[in-house]
Amino acid sequence: MGILVGIVGLGRVGRSLLRTNFIQSTVGRYNICVVCDVMPISQVAYLIANDSTYGKAPFSVDYEGDHLIIASKRILYLQVDRRQGLEKNSSLVTLRNLNIDILINATGTAVVDDLRNLIELGVTKKVICSWNIKGCDTSLVYGVNEHEYDSGLHHIISASTCTGNAMVPLAYILDKHFGIDYARIITIHPALSEQHLLDGYHKHSHLGRTQAASIIPTKTNVGASTSLILPSLEGKLDSFSYRVPTEIVSIMDVSANLSKATSVEECKELFINYSKNQLARILHCDSGLWGHESVSIDFIGTEYSLIILLNHLTVTNNRQIGISLMHDNERGYCCRALDIVGVIGSKL
Repeated sequence: MGILVGIVGLGRVGRSLLRTNFIQSTVGRYNICVVCDVMPISQVAYLIANDSTYGKAPFSVDYEGDHLIIASKRILYLQVDRRQGLEKNSSLVTLRNLNIDILINATGTAVVDDLRNLIELGVTKKVICSWNIKGCDTSLVYGVNEHEYDSGLHHIISASTCTGNAMVPLAYILDKHFGIDYARIITIHPALSEQHLLDGYHKHSHLGRTQAASIIPTKTNVGASTSLILPSLEGKLDSFSYRVPTEIVSIMDVSANLSKATSVEECKELFINYSKNQLARILHCDSGLWGHESVSIDFIGTEYSLIILLNHLTVTNNRQIGISLMHDNERGYCCRALDIVGVIGSKL
């Protein structure tokens, strides 16, 4: 039977978590027993079966009554207004009866007090959030600090962010071996669902501009996400983002001043060693194919947190390092979030 998992919010991340769970195992890596969203169940099934970015699901998808049927597994579907929080919906009683071990909140809008109420009311034992939710008990990035999880202390857990999961392992390696005095992180990120197809109102006006017509500069929290996991880097990281009109795969360009001298050769050897050992499945090193460079679309569907482009690694004056990396900002992130499910589940 294993641990029982629920998902609240079936936007891009929630649906990707569900799809990835069944891509990684034909019977489901984890026993997802319930999913919740505001959409009618027929539309949920339709969007899981047909994804404009990843294509048709490599498993069967159907629905019957109030159950999704994915790869022959029946999953209860509750149509609730996730923007209000489950504690304000009558479906709360139904969830309590399911004995959920871990509830993944992928709404991006929940507040921590409401999530603690769910635990106190017996709806779930633990909650994992797919963003840096304010007031959580801990933030975990798999491969770097998941060993710090304490089941007695940590009940509301952040699985960080997609960019956080990409940057934290890199920052961990650099700071451990050379020390980081300062780093500037630039993310070149695909458009997100909050943006508009045509100019319109948005609380952040620049994100209300036609997303396919411009490269849109905006803020990113990747620096804060990284120093949250690696407190020694607090105050040493700056970050900025550009939204570009692509569907998936994000790029980071990182420039860092190191405390110790190094070389391109030493860094390449270090990254390759981590990719084969401590950070296997998490870090990948890419050198293109037959002397030709890789492009972002080549990494759609990859499950790594970060892919370092070795051909573009530079070291200037022995201490200024430049690194370009890519990552599938949905699939890679969801793989790590599911890894965190495993860490928490093993302690229940």
